[in-house]
Amino acid sequence: MMRSIRRCVRLLPMLALLFVAGCNEYHYYDVSVTFNIASGQFAGTNEISTIQRCVLTVSGADSATLVTGLQNGCPPMTAAGISTQMGISEFATFKDSGQLTFTLSAYDDSTLVDACKTGQGVKTVEATSASTTEVAITVDKIAAGCVP
Repeated sequence: MMRSIRRCVRLLPMLALLFVAGCNEYHYYDVSVTFNIASGQFAGTNEISTIQRCVLTVSGADSATLVTGLQNGCPPMTAAGISTQMGISEFATFKDSGQLTFTLSAYDDSTLVDACKTGQGVKTVEATSASTTEVAITVDKIAAGCVP
């Protein structure tokens, strides 16, 4: 009898771990990106068309990196041509507290060399227990990049 109780006591931590693991739920962040074409920023879609790579980095309570290029939405293409708005990228996490910082860096070269970083946008949000949170990033022109 004592042996059975000891086994049960040893199994309790494992059962508790299974219970806690079963409670995790994904929280989704729908990240939309707009390139700023206001005065002093990107000179319209012609300049946006020189972008060859975008890197979306998530930091803070969780982390991830997504690199996109000409074949998957960077620069943003529509049937009518280059656009100022990229489609929505979805980030999923179990984290529901702390802060998440979303950074979109735009490069006018495929090698991701710092000298070729031409645009950047940053947005920090609180991680929440909501099932979906919208995050809007505006990418500003930060440097000339590598394309003259």
